[in-house]
Amino acid sequence: MARGTGSLTSLAKRDRARNARASALRLLGYLKPHRHGVTVATMWLALSSLNTAASPAITGWIVDTALAGAKAGGQTAGLAVPIVALFASTFVGWYSQRMQILLLGTVGQKALFTLREQVFGKVQDLSVAFFETAESGDIMSRLINDIEQVNSFLTQGFRRVLGALLGFVATLVGMLLVNWRLALVTLLVVPFMYVASALFGSLARRVFKRRQETIGDVSASLAEDLAGIRVAQAFVRTGRNRDEFAERNATNRDANVAASAVSAAFPPVLAVISAASTALVAGYGGYLAAGGVVTVGVVVAFFGYSRSFFNAVSQLSSLWAETQSALAGGERVFDLLDTPPEVTDAPDATDVGRLRGEVAFENVRFSYSTGPVVIDGIDLHVEAGTTLAIVGPTGAGKSTLINLLARFYDPTEGRVLVDGHDLRTLTLASFRRNLGVVLQDPFLFSGTIAENIRYGRLEATDADVRAAAEASRATTFIDRLADGFDTPVGERGVLLSTGQRQLIAFARAVLADPAILVLDEATSSVDTRTELLIQEALETILRGRTALVIAHRLSTVRDADRIVVVDDGRIVEDGAYEALLAQGGLFARLHAAQFAGA
Repeated sequence: MARGTGSLTSLAKRDRARNARASALRLLGYLKPHRHGVTVATMWLALSSLNTAASPAITGWIVDTALAGAKAGGQTAGLAVPIVALFASTFVGWYSQRMQILLLGTVGQKALFTLREQVFGKVQDLSVAFFETAESGDIMSRLINDIEQVNSFLTQGFRRVLGALLGFVATLVGMLLVNWRLALVTLLVVPFMYVASALFGSLARRVFKRRQETIGDVSASLAEDLAGIRVAQAFVRTGRNRDEFAERNATNRDANVAASAVSAAFPPVLAVISAASTALVAGYGGYLAAGGVVTVGVVVAFFGYSRSFFNAVSQLSSLWAETQSALAGGERVFDLLDTPPEVTDAPDATDVGRLRGEVAFENVRFSYSTGPVVIDGIDLHVEAGTTLAIVGPTGAGKSTLINLLARFYDPTEGRVLVDGHDLRTLTLASFRRNLGVVLQDPFLFSGTIAENIRYGRLEATDADVRAAAEASRATTFIDRLADGFDTPVGERGVLLSTGQRQLIAFARAVLADPAILVLDEATSSVDTRTELLIQEALETILRGRTALVIAHRLSTVRDADRIVVVDDGRIVEDGAYEALLAQGGLFARLHAAQFAGA
């Protein structure tokens, strides 16, 4: 049993290592289009590293020249050249560092720009099913916190890692050229450094990924609590929400403490190893100098080399921690990028033009994920230009039918057809240009009323926007506003009433001029006056269009060309308003229950 557990642990470690390498290579791939800038910056990094390797040797040269001058009676003329060389080295180091920061910083920002565009584009393309299961706060954490970790790697971490590696190699070569014996003594501690780095790296990646995950949990909790603050206050739930947030916050705190502990543990270990190496250089170097094997300047130079060598190692260790954090963030970002949308265009999908609006459901069955069947063998045909009302008890499957028509989901079995085309054979963009949707809770974007109406057709003129608002009766309140169509609506339309938001949503749909209009409980949340305005507007809006109207208020479907009653995922009744009442079936019972106290 222990052997099996050990094997699983070993496999998990190898998987983590593979994931880390894959994430690193994928992140570096974003620098590939900017290879010229990376090459030039690498040249400056190499020059800076050569300068780092030369500086200790120049210092040793100065020491030996000064000692030789002292033995020759205090002559200092020979010091001019090495001192000038030291100043030149300092200038070269400063300028090369400036150039590499400028070039790689610019390249990193360009790469990050590309990554952000890809991630945002991916979020736009993901299917509705993804957003119904994923927490919005966690998605935001990936878009902000995790990408910020990647940002630190692409704009700074990559440059510093490459610089530390080149500095490490240049210093090592410099030591071997100056004196191979002292170089070997300096390197005696390298195996200890390797073991410490390997142990640290394995632990660091786990704790940093855990930290990113807990940040996502905290963000998700904040997003949910802010969205539901009115409900929380109304039900006196704020105290419990504080407790639940405190638990997630504590988990995040512990994850951050663990990450900090791991980050803080490695530098002291390196400091001890570095001190041991310096002691070895001092002891063995002094012994060689006393025997005349090396000069004092060489020993002094090796103190500088030892410091540079371990500075490079120390930088690599600290950067290793940052890199692990960036790779953990990168993994979460790439997980999002690699999430396949459930609804996509077929390779041979047709870009359809203007549709007539004939809709058909053929033996359609559907269930959400592994849940129960929601739509159970529905056959339904809607003639183009007619209005179909869909009614039924809560949970009957009404909204699911609309989701299938909008192709937010694909049927588990059967087909959804428009003008005889299976929706799966049409491109999503071309089909949805023929579809307008007005929901029970209309969503408005931050901006003005005009901008929200124009969202349905961005190229629309001001006259088009006004005409759509007039058709939907939205001008009944817009014209009374001081700024009219230029009135800001606030975040999610918070500065407007529910009824006003709904009228703007209708105007937005009208401006898009869809062949098929879907109204999903579009009047259930508005007051009676607004409902009357909408009903009046619908006489004009629905003319010549196919309309599917989901309604709980049965009085609003009286004028529909046809009504279907859905129950338990099946169509149980189909007919006109008065005929369904006369049947005395489910529609009649729902009608009686709704108007019992009227």
